[in-house]
Order: sequence, then C-alpha cells, then structure tokens
Amino acid sequence: MSLNQIQLTSQLLTDFYSNVLIELKSASVVQEYEDQKKGQAIRYLGNNAKNIVLLVNNSSAPFLSDSELSFLTTILAACQLSLADVALVNVYTLKEDQIETAIQPLAPRNILLFGITPLSIGLPINFPHFQLQPFNKRTYLYSPALRELEADKGLKLKLWHSLKTLFGL
Repeated sequence: MSLNQIQLTSQLLTDFYSNVLIELKSASVVQEYEDQKKGQAIRYLGNNAKNIVLLVNNSSAPFLSDSELSFLTTILAACQLSLADVALVNVYTLKEDQIETAIQPLAPRNILLFGITPLSIGLPINFPHFQLQPFNKRTYLYSPALRELEADKGLKLKLWHSLKTLFGL
C-alpha cells in the first residue's frame, strides 16, 4: 500500500490536528463605536482583549494592505498575540485633536505607533524609534511604517527587541 492510498478516519484526523491552525473564537472583526464628542463613528479591527492599540496611517485601505496585515499578524504571533488581543486603528480619517478622544474608549495600556510620530497624535513629548516611552499610564512604542519594517531586516530586529521588552517575552 502506498502513502497515497491511506484512508484516515475523522477521529484520527481530529487526533492529528488537536491544535488548530486558526482558532475561530478569536477571529477578529471590524468594530465600531460612536465618538460622542465629535459625533463620528470610530472603526477598529480586532477585539482589543489585551488593551493594546496599534495606530497606522493608511490612505489606500480601510486599515492595512493585505501584505501589511499579513506581516502584522506575523509580528503579533511572535509576541504570542493575535488580532483578537489588539485594536488596529487607522488614523487617516481623524484629525490630530481627535486621536486621543478616539482611542480613549479602548482603554489602551500599550500603544504602538506604526509610521506615526508621537507629536502628530498630540503627545507633548517626542522620542526615537523603538524606545519604550511611558506616559500618562500608558507605554508607547514608536516604529517606522509596516511596509518599511517588512523591507528592512535591521529595523525588524530593533522592533523585535523592543517588543520582547514590552511584552516580557
């Protein structure tokens, strides 16, 4: 009998794949809430289970391009996180003075800025890439945009070192 002719029962397949590749209960969807002060709907991707907000500025997609989203999920998986643990917010449609009020209902403990400077979101401090910056009971991490990170191994390594420290990996 060749390997191509082996018949596997459903019970045997279940035993082989007891750890699923995709956990359906953690599948993320686009969430939305109303900013009461501005009367504007704020959209984010993810379930924000661990109060981690990721800010991006993308004019060409609702959140990220497919390749950037794939790269981001790889980064999250390396940190033992998924989209269910975070809230991905595209600040492209928000004005600078709206960003803080937009993310406040998400109660972030950690905020990762991808391609967005700290000053551009209204922070009164500026800090370099990959530096963990505590401010106002939150920890900020400022990083180049995902497309830049994906193309540069050195930048990826610097980001990884910061993420290991931030998440205690």
